[in-house]
Amino acid sequence: MDPAVRLVNVSKTFVGGVKAVDNISLELQPFRIFGIVGPNGAGKSTIMNIVAGYLIPDSGEVWVNGLPVLDYHQAINTCGVVKVEQHPNLAPFLSPSQHLSMLLPGLIPVKGFKTRAQQILRELGVQIDLDARVEDLPIGHLRAFEIAKALLQSQILMERGLKPILILDEATAFLPLSQKHALKKILKKLVTQQYTVILVSHDLPEVIDVADEILVMVGGRVSARYQSAGLEVSKLVKSMFDTEVKYEFASQRKLTTEAEALAVEGLHVKDDRGHLVIKDLNMRILSGEVHGVAVFPGTGEKELVESIFGLRKIEKGQLFLFGEKIKNPSVSLMREKGVALLSDDRIKDGLLTEASVYENLTVGLFEKYTKFRGFAIDSKLRTKLAKDLMEEFSIVAKDLRSPVTNLSGGNMQRVYIARTLGREAKILFALHPTVGLDPMGASLLFQKIIERRERNLTTVVFSPNIKEMMSFCDTISVLREGKIVGTYSPNQITVEALGMILSGVA
Repeated sequence: MDPAVRLVNVSKTFVGGVKAVDNISLELQPFRIFGIVGPNGAGKSTIMNIVAGYLIPDSGEVWVNGLPVLDYHQAINTCGVVKVEQHPNLAPFLSPSQHLSMLLPGLIPVKGFKTRAQQILRELGVQIDLDARVEDLPIGHLRAFEIAKALLQSQILMERGLKPILILDEATAFLPLSQKHALKKILKKLVTQQYTVILVSHDLPEVIDVADEILVMVGGRVSARYQSAGLEVSKLVKSMFDTEVKYEFASQRKLTTEAEALAVEGLHVKDDRGHLVIKDLNMRILSGEVHGVAVFPGTGEKELVESIFGLRKIEKGQLFLFGEKIKNPSVSLMREKGVALLSDDRIKDGLLTEASVYENLTVGLFEKYTKFRGFAIDSKLRTKLAKDLMEEFSIVAKDLRSPVTNLSGGNMQRVYIARTLGREAKILFALHPTVGLDPMGASLLFQKIIERRERNLTTVVFSPNIKEMMSFCDTISVLREGKIVGTYSPNQITVEALGMILSGVA
């Protein structure tokens, strides 16, 4: 039987001399689940894009199901490769239903596609309005839809006699734990039906739990392969970084002040479809506090932060910032007051995708490199700032002037984080900030947040990863069904208890 994937001396170098894949040869046997892990910039997405025909290697051979991969269309239609990309890849003005209609135009009625997609979404445990515009849906729903679309596409290929190769590149990052568990069951079942699955992820426990075998990539090469059974996370981390990453910080402290950085009273906020997603919410954040908010992605957290930041209308309620009542928040006013937002969507909200690494690192930080009351830009100061941020946040880039989209997803996230934290905002709202970061990058982010606290700067982190937040937050609130249903000190509650509260079990 032919290998599901066979690579022979495959290399790929990007413009600017970045060698993303360095002479890789490997075979992946069919009907198994493979995990691909590694540091940011290791070449994981690049090699998967080569397998899927999105990229042509500079040298070497790529074979899938015994056939050479020649281009994107041939990889899907002849070899059976279906890939969910690292970043959402949907047209914003179209609906999910319209995206389904473009899978195989004219071959199967759109209604049939929609019905089958809805069935897959039910198996995943998520309800999505397939007729809403993509831009009106939360990123968690977009990710779930893209997975469902890929599963449907794989079903169609299987019906045509192909043996699908399903690649999920960081596709599960915004899924809540319940949907990840549901997806695991689906993938395990598909393997028994002659599918091969490749899961790229920075969530190492998830990869160990789901995959049969794990490949570690470092510096464009496969440095190790492990069977998942009995594998420890610490061994994977050591293979990736030659060290262990520990989330242990002197974090939980007793605050010496009762001064409030933010107080929210009776807040009501609607989403883009006019649904009330924040309902009579009350929240209190102390100055200098690291405050975590445990929340399932796409359940109102973005609308909450956007309303505070002035991006979205507050339907009802009051907002106090450092003791001052803010009647009509606007982006310019909140920035003036020292508020910053780190969005959950670096591509849509965070980065200038047509600009360079240099521009993305420094835009908006004009006060750090201008003179004469801000009217003259000092290019030397600006270059120094960009270089300093690159070093401080361990950003891997061949050249400052390279397009930011030439970077790996994790390094793009580091650029966005570096610029946002570079403002030294009095209060920072961070939505799911570790998505796309490898363990070392996540640990670095936590350390930077702790350093902000030492300067009496306030940080509010929204995430479903309770275990992470327990390691560095002073206080953790739970946001469920549009309300804060509880606020706790990490040394007074367990991860399991918080998880039950977030899930609505307790």
